[in-house]
Amino acid sequence: MATLAHRFALVVACAIGIPAALAACDGGGETTGTGAAGASTTGGSGGSTSTTGGTAGSGAGIPGGCEPACVEPQICSVAGQCIDPGTCLKDGDCPEGTVCDTNTKTCVPGGGCGGKEAKAEAVAPNLLIVLDRSCSMTQAAGGGTKWEVAVAAIQNMTAVFNGKIRFGLSMFPDLVDPQCQQADIIVPVAPATEMTISDMLGAALQQNDPYFPNGPCVTNIDTAMEQATTEPAFLDPDRDSYVLLITDGKQSSGCSAAGGDNGTTMIIQNLHDMMGVPTFVLGFGNGIDPAQMNTFADAGGVPAGDPTKYYDASDQMSLDAALTTIANKTLGCTFSLDEMPPNPDEIFVFFDNTTKVAKDPTHAMGWDYDPATNQITFYGPTCDSLKAGEITDVDIVFGCDEPTPT
Repeated sequence: MATLAHRFALVVACAIGIPAALAACDGGGETTGTGAAGASTTGGSGGSTSTTGGTAGSGAGIPGGCEPACVEPQICSVAGQCIDPGTCLKDGDCPEGTVCDTNTKTCVPGGGCGGKEAKAEAVAPNLLIVLDRSCSMTQAAGGGTKWEVAVAAIQNMTAVFNGKIRFGLSMFPDLVDPQCQQADIIVPVAPATEMTISDMLGAALQQNDPYFPNGPCVTNIDTAMEQATTEPAFLDPDRDSYVLLITDGKQSSGCSAAGGDNGTTMIIQNLHDMMGVPTFVLGFGNGIDPAQMNTFADAGGVPAGDPTKYYDASDQMSLDAALTTIANKTLGCTFSLDEMPPNPDEIFVFFDNTTKVAKDPTHAMGWDYDPATNQITFYGPTCDSLKAGEITDVDIVFGCDEPTPT
């Protein structure tokens, strides 16, 4: 009887085709070889030769492989276990250029130099809509009332950016006494609030709905913005947060519980400077105070332009355009990784599988990695390109300075 060492040597000789061993390969003893993927052969008269197949190039079926042999359609993993076709346990089960994702047990793109593409998800920003429902919103505005136009525009924005932005909604004036005060935020910022907001605003088109703009007839912008500061989602350090103030009028002279215009400016400034929450300011119609709206927009830190620093809308088309522009500007430049990189110094980033993006710890442009949150954030012109939709694919690769296959 051949020794174990002799049998192993014979198997190796047969596998690499040593001429002197070929006769023994055709008979004399039972061996297990490395056949083609999924193939099975019968040896010569002296015994049988069996192959437990695997994916081509996987290394499945090596000596010491799956015992007992896998039953088709299962194949033998390089880990020595039978697996279903299309699955993997180790990188050796995968075709060249891919690696095994052990969480899903599937082969995923991996760089030719051994890199692995990280799964990254854009972090959805928070956006609290602070909407004016004062009585003047029932006035006409380009084919409908201001209220009808505003409701349709917000419903459209939440539908278009469904899942990309975490929306919340507050309306002023509120339904509490005294009439210039605000209670709790109606729809706090959270994932999947789009339908709730759309349904609530749709119902408020009816005059018998509590939120239809037929009273109280005041414009309390100061307490509305004060209410916005209580939004719990703004305390989340892992995502960007914004406020969108939409109003068609001026602060009511009889409302100053939070300081009137000066109080509003200070609240917006503090939101930006102390809480890191910018405010977009949108004036709807001709009942606003342009100079005061410019002041609010300056304090908010995200002005529309110069000299008009607030977003100006007067009808359905201009309001839709303004809301789309604002929503795009909130879209994040931060991506959460699904796993920690093996080596934080070996992270490489490419746009559209071609352009390498440099790391920039100064945050002037390029990207940087935060190990505390396991997130990559883009800055400056690089971030602007992402927000403008100029980039279709962000490729984050661990361990290899090459983009992964598309």
